[in-house]
Amino acid sequence: MAQKMTKVKPDDDRTVPDFGKMYHVKGVISLPSYEIEEPFEAWYDFERNRSRIDYYNGTVCTFLIGNDLDYGAIYQIRPVLPTNDIKCFQLKGTKEEPIQPQSAMPDVQGFEFEKMDYHKGSRCEVWKTVTEAGHKKNTYRLWVTRPEGNDAPATPHRFEMEGFNTLLDSHNDKYSIEYSDFCTQSEPDVFTPPAGFTCEEFPDPPEEHQILANPIQDYVSTNPVSHAHRMFGPFKEKFNRQYKSEKEHEKREINFVQSFRFVNSTNRKGLSFTVGINDRADWSRAETRKYC
Repeated sequence: MAQKMTKVKPDDDRTVPDFGKMYHVKGVISLPSYEIEEPFEAWYDFERNRSRIDYYNGTVCTFLIGNDLDYGAIYQIRPVLPTNDIKCFQLKGTKEEPIQPQSAMPDVQGFEFEKMDYHKGSRCEVWKTVTEAGHKKNTYRLWVTRPEGNDAPATPHRFEMEGFNTLLDSHNDKYSIEYSDFCTQSEPDVFTPPAGFTCEEFPDPPEEHQILANPIQDYVSTNPVSHAHRMFGPFKEKFNRQYKSEKEHEKREINFVQSFRFVNSTNRKGLSFTVGINDRADWSRAETRKYC
């Protein structure tokens, strides 16, 4: 499906924000539809082709090492039920899809300056882009400051996505990332996965491996058809879903994407139980509550 980029307006003399080739930042991913607040901490080193992102205060640690093996590798250290033993999972890069360091901020190429706005007491530049694919129209905004001037690395404060479905004529998707403690340095030893583990492949289904190994990728991407959206096809096939109309299909896909994000975020908490995608994953929350 072709993706269309909609320009906002010509910017002034401001340059597109750049966060530098090395940084450390903390943040919180917010999913209002499921009342999820997921803290993370990220380290990024572009020059050495590596990054690390920890979720829920280090419960799940993800290392993306672009120089490892032939085409890079992702290593994830996490507790596994029923014993909550700590295990290592590995996803190898390929020639077609090599592993690269994962930024905690969006790629701002294509963003344009929209306005100045205050965010939590800081006067920020707001950068915006709009993408469209099919009935999906997503608006992305990024709030940044420039403590040391226009040519120095910018400091991120907030990233927000609001989705609109043109067929349903409604806003149907929203999430945000609040950033804090940004600095343009990073300790070298944080990029080394802990020793003593024998890493195994991520558990089935294989089509979920990418989002399990690199969860933040879907949130900072500005592609309106996310990996979560692409998982709707296998879900429909597995549960033999056939919807009566295109509108119903759009509604069910929205429900599924939100359920999918909730399931994966909940399973990163390191709780005494896990949740999974079942035959009600395309239900609305109201339908689910009525069933229970």
